[in-house]
Amino acid sequence: MLKIMTLIGARPQFIKAAAISRAIQKGFSNKITEIIVHSGQHYDQNMSAIFFEQLAIPKPTYIFNLNAQGHSSQTAEILNELENVLVMEKPDAILVYGDTNTTLAGALAASKNKIPVIHIEAGLRSFNKAMPEELNRIVTDHCSSLLFCPTETAVMNLKNESIVTSSQPCTIDTPKVYACGDVMYDNALYFSKETDDSILSKHSLLKDSYILLTIHRPSNTDSSERLRKICSSLIALVEKQKKKVVFPVHPRTLKFLKKYLSKEEFNAFANHSLIEMIEPASFLDMIVLERNSQIVITDSGGVQKEAYFFEKPCLILRSETEWVEIIDTKMAALVDVDKNELNANFELLTTMDLKFPKLFGDGNSAAFICRKIIENLV
Repeated sequence: MLKIMTLIGARPQFIKAAAISRAIQKGFSNKITEIIVHSGQHYDQNMSAIFFEQLAIPKPTYIFNLNAQGHSSQTAEILNELENVLVMEKPDAILVYGDTNTTLAGALAASKNKIPVIHIEAGLRSFNKAMPEELNRIVTDHCSSLLFCPTETAVMNLKNESIVTSSQPCTIDTPKVYACGDVMYDNALYFSKETDDSILSKHSLLKDSYILLTIHRPSNTDSSERLRKICSSLIALVEKQKKKVVFPVHPRTLKFLKKYLSKEEFNAFANHSLIEMIEPASFLDMIVLERNSQIVITDSGGVQKEAYFFEKPCLILRSETEWVEIIDTKMAALVDVDKNELNANFELLTTMDLKFPKLFGDGNSAAFICRKIIENLV
């Protein structure tokens, strides 16, 4: 039996972990024992409980109570807490997801304790090292023994950094790299069957009649100039296109909207007849909102992909993205905070013939990952 420690700390990681936990429970429980550690990076007792219940994730064996807020201090605190757990549990490997401070701390703590690191969502690059997430990705990949890439582009990014599959047994110096597809696509297919449409009726939404908006990335929310431009651009868009925007608002985003917008600007945005700000949506409700929207506007990497999974065009409120494939297909466009780009690409993507080639696997990525973990670590 392999003892695998899964480290999670933020909402996207809960969702990704659900696919792996489900695969272990359904097909690999005789070979893999999973211990879940919640770093506490984004911890809310009620929200976390709902996530674990909705997604059928085993309850964490350990939950850290973090006090730090800054990137460095938070990473250091997780490192310190995690090292104690690694010494006690002695796992055969630690599994980390994506690009958060939790991911980086897991990779550093495990590699310094000579424990193999398994990185799911390896090889993504925005080529913007001003983003904390970019540094987290790069360091994690270079600490990893098993690297699971959602796309062939991610494999090529690793190759360009001299991270390639070795013929030798799997170690940090002789890693294995696999294109496995995306576990989020696994989840999109699986949980689509578990949803109901109550959120649509609650907000009187009809299929293909609204724009779904999400804003959460610190590069947008923490900048007065960018946040004000996004809001004014969205107002101009809905007034020209006569389309309703549905905006599930994270509490942190709401805090910065109130902080950086003047009272008049905030009221013009929040009380606009075509903009409906609603409570944060659960993962299952987000699936429903994405699947039934006409188009998605977001700065979230995860939401970009989910829009693609459900064959919805996407406008990205950033100047770059890790998911270059969806830009290459022309099913999404980078608009940053430019009002003209937002409007022009909205008109293009809502009038053109849309084709969504399969980019993210066949929906069985988690099972593939489990097989390769066993093959390389047993």
